[in-house]
Amino acid sequence: MNANLIKLVVMVLFLAAGIRNGFSQVVGYAACVFMTGSNLFNTPLVVSSNSLNILFLPAGVPGGPAAPEGTIVSLWNPKTLSFETNSIFSNGVWSVNLILWPGTGALVVAPSRFTNIFAGSLLNHDGSNLTNNIETFPNVFSGPAGIYLLGDKSPVIDNTGTKIFLDILGRMPFVGEQVTQIFGTNTYTSMYLGNDQWDSVPFLAVGKAAFFNIKSEPPPQLTVNYANNQAVVSWPSTVSPWTLQTNTDLVAGAWGNYAGMVINNT
Repeated sequence: MNANLIKLVVMVLFLAAGIRNGFSQVVGYAACVFMTGSNLFNTPLVVSSNSLNILFLPAGVPGGPAAPEGTIVSLWNPKTLSFETNSIFSNGVWSVNLILWPGTGALVVAPSRFTNIFAGSLLNHDGSNLTNNIETFPNVFSGPAGIYLLGDKSPVIDNTGTKIFLDILGRMPFVGEQVTQIFGTNTYTSMYLGNDQWDSVPFLAVGKAAFFNIKSEPPPQLTVNYANNQAVVSWPSTVSPWTLQTNTDLVAGAWGNYAGMVINNT
């Protein structure tokens, strides 16, 4: 059982474990605070349709409406590097009833500070139902390099440093990759330096998203040793499917894939 998930269940959010469709499903609630100004938001729970009209308490519901008039929710387009889809909360309704599933980051611009209560079911990091408090990580991110607005599908409270990448992208960060967070009018960026070191360690709270500056994986460093009258070429395990190639002439000629045996000793 994972300590982070245990901590979340006991200390912060969760009310009960219910039975749905014949299997155990953890449910609960989360209180998320939105500062005046810009907030990078990630839905912490599965709440029915996860539309804005459901996620944010509407007028007529006890405690609602939570969002102040003029609150704007915007979706990020990583291809154009801009926010292109906007919804405005006006007269108690949203202009566009956007769907925000856990893991999808959004920008919430609030005219004033407010707190919203979310109640629903929990997911694991890979988007599956959380049923046994054991972490399952997502598949390794396979998209192109770029800037993405993302959040963790699972609301873990101790999401710091390299674990943020494991939980959201399914891998360790590459050197030079960055995590950027916005709180009101303040922006904070953390860059990975390698060897589990950051220039400032990022922390991703429940209900928060961040910009991930994702880079292509650098080529692995080859090491050549001579042993038993043989040259042994080795390299560390990588995320990307690198292929070893050979060439008898470093100046001219064509490179071709190595046809011999490659031993994986990881």
